[in-house]
Amino acid sequence: MTVASEYLARLDDALRSVPRGVAAEIRAGIAEELQSLDAEGAAERIAQLGDPAVIAREAMDAGEYAEARISAPVAVPGTASAASPASVPVSHSRGFAIAAALSLSFGAYVLPFVGWIIGVGLVVMSSMWRTWEKTVAIIVPLALFGALALAATDSAAALTVTESGDATEIGAAAADDSFAANLFAGPHLFIILAVVVLIPASGLWLLWRMRGRAAS
Repeated sequence: MTVASEYLARLDDALRSVPRGVAAEIRAGIAEELQSLDAEGAAERIAQLGDPAVIAREAMDAGEYAEARISAPVAVPGTASAASPASVPVSHSRGFAIAAALSLSFGAYVLPFVGWIIGVGLVVMSSMWRTWEKTVAIIVPLALFGALALAATDSAAALTVTESGDATEIGAAAADDSFAANLFAGPHLFIILAVVVLIPASGLWLLWRMRGRAAS
């Protein structure tokens, strides 16, 4: 047995654990190279190639690395953020803003006063409006309502009828008739309009202001 044949036999034993295709390529390449050399040249080349077990181990390592490269997902810049965008806070969404505006307009009808307070809190939390828009929608109706309520209180006090003796009962009836007659007139009418029209209009105005705006 020549030196080349002996080396190829050792190589075949070492390459048994290497995938068949890879082992066949390694064996064919080395055999072709050794067959083209004389005995002295083959011996020198075998010394350069080294132990067949080392060749087989390096082939296995190279195969495992290539397999890992194929199975591992390739990270493409920019795809991670596209696949999982950063979550947007609920208070920045259009749906939250719409709910806030409707609560400001009609919350008081569901929960008197408390519903309006909840609407105010939601409007303040939303990022769909500028600060001055929130201020106008909240402060202006509240200020007008307070002014009209104060005027109505002064008007009711002026209608107090004081009678003495037998005329006391007549005076009380006259006062009741006077209050009923003035309920939908003067300051009382403005207070009713403030509750029914002005406060709901503030939320609807906010809805109009947010038209065309994108959630931030």
